[in-house]
This record gives sequence, C-alpha cells and structure tokens, in this order.
Amino acid sequence: MASNLLITIDDIKDLRPVGQLDPKRVDPYILEAQENDLRPALGEELYFDFLANISTTKYRELLNGKDYTYNGNTINFPGVKPMLCYFALARIAVNNPLNITSYGVVQKTVNESQPVDSAMLGRLVTELRSVAISYQNRLEKFLLANISTYTLYNSKTTNPPNRTGVYFFSA
Repeated sequence: MASNLLITIDDIKDLRPVGQLDPKRVDPYILEAQENDLRPALGEELYFDFLANISTTKYRELLNGKDYTYNGNTINFPGVKPMLCYFALARIAVNNPLNITSYGVVQKTVNESQPVDSAMLGRLVTELRSVAISYQNRLEKFLLANISTYTLYNSKTTNPPNRTGVYFFSA
C-alpha cells in the first residue's frame, strides 16, 4: 500500500507536531485522504493521471507546490501535500486510539495519560479539517489558473464535497 501513497508520516510531522506514530497505523488514513478528499477535488481523470505520472514535472509541482503568476501577481501554491496531511491527521486523531479486536472495539490507554473528551476531540478534528479545506481552496485556484497545464481538470464536473467543518461526537 505504501507505494501508492503521496505523503508519509514525516510529511505530517513537518506540518504539525505529533508523537510517535506507527506508519502501519497511519498509512490507511493517508490512503483514505487521497481517495476521499483528493480524488473528488481533482476529478477522476486528473486524479488517475496524477498517480500514473507522478514523476513528471507538472505533477511533482502539483504535489509539492510552486509559485505561479495570476493577474500579474505571484502566488505561492503549497501543493496538495498539506491538504492531504491535514485530512489524514483529522482521521488519525479520531481513529488511531481505537483497535478493532475479536472482542469488539477497544481504546488503549496508558499510565499517566487519559483520552480527551469528545468535545475537545471534535474541536481538534474540526480545526484540522478547516485547515485542509483552506488548502483545498488554494488547489482549486491553482488548477483554474493553470488549466492549460492541467487540462484533465474540469471544474464543472469536479465538485468537492460540501464541507461544513462541523462534527458531533457523542459522549
């Protein structure tokens, strides 16, 4: 699975301080962010071409970012990495402490620590997803400004899901 991933746990750590995380537990959430957040933002055709041709200059720039000019202004596009990192991190925050076992779903606890309450976790996830959405908005502006390079992007058929940033957790 790791070979299909566009980001790594180290990319996440470059953006946000996180503790020791096992890549085996993080990689599925990265893949979910790619499939459920990046894929709809790019559209099917561009997404699959991006994955198939990631080594080309235009797709390395889409992944890692670049400066571009729009209406005479230089704009910094950070690439899709930050968007993926924040969407993946939101998933990790909610799901990483949970383990599905033959006895049901359990939550691991350690000495001298306690899980955060659901309201605090909800605020964290909302904030992480909000940051991801701001990067997603920058992605759309970059693609529209560079439509001659990213010809497979079609903003009329590419409709990222409406994201309110509101999540409710029961106590």
